[in-house]
Amino acid sequence: MSTTECDFCNEFSGNSENTFGRIYDGRPESRVIFQTPQMVVVPSLGQIVEGYLLLVPRSHFKAIGDLPKAFLDEFACISARVGEVLERAYGPYILFEHGTRSENAGGCGIYHAHLHVAPIASIPDPVSTLKAKFPYQEFDDLREIGDRGTGLPSYLLYKDRTGRLYLFDTGPLSSQYMRKLLADALNNKGWDWRTAGREERLLATLERLAAQFDPLVQAP
Repeated sequence: MSTTECDFCNEFSGNSENTFGRIYDGRPESRVIFQTPQMVVVPSLGQIVEGYLLLVPRSHFKAIGDLPKAFLDEFACISARVGEVLERAYGPYILFEHGTRSENAGGCGIYHAHLHVAPIASIPDPVSTLKAKFPYQEFDDLREIGDRGTGLPSYLLYKDRTGRLYLFDTGPLSSQYMRKLLADALNNKGWDWRTAGREERLLATLERLAAQFDPLVQAP
C-alpha cells in the first residue's frame, strides 16, 4: 500500500511532488543509495552529519514494529549491511526509530516508517541520556521489534554504538526529538530537515557510499 500524499511514497514511486524533488529538481534525479523490492536506503534530508542515512520500507507502514515478519527479516539484514558500510566509511554509528501509530504521539516528521542510521564518531553516545529519562527494555534481535512494540502507541527503538538494542517507552515526543538531541551534541543548529536546502553533505554521502552498495542493488 502507498499514497502519493506521503512524501516517501511519492518519492519512491518516481514522482517529483515531494520534498527531495522540489529541492534537487532532478539534480541528482534520485537519492537512492540501495534498494530492494521492499526497502530503500537514502541519505536523510537535513544531514546533521555526513553519512546520515534512512532505511525506509517501500510500503506505507506507520512504524517498523508494524512490518510483517517477512519484511522484518529483510529489514534486519539490510540494517546490518547499512551499519557495516557506514562504520567502515565514518566510524561508530547509532540507529533509531521513533515508532508511532498516531500523529498525536509526535516525534516524527513523516508518518511513514523509517529507521535513522547516523555516524557519531565525534560525540558521546546519547544512550545514557535516554536511559535516565525513559523506561526501557533491552533485547537481542532487531526482528523482535514487532512483538516488543505491541500495544505501545509510541516507542523509541535504539541501537547504541556497541550494538546493544533498546526499546524505550517514551510516550509522546516533540517533533524530531532525536535529531535535536544529536544536533545539540554536534553544536549544529540545523536539526529540522524541513528547512534543509540543497546540501553538499547529502551529495558527498551519495558519492562516498553509493559504490559500496552497487553489487547488492536489485531492481524494484
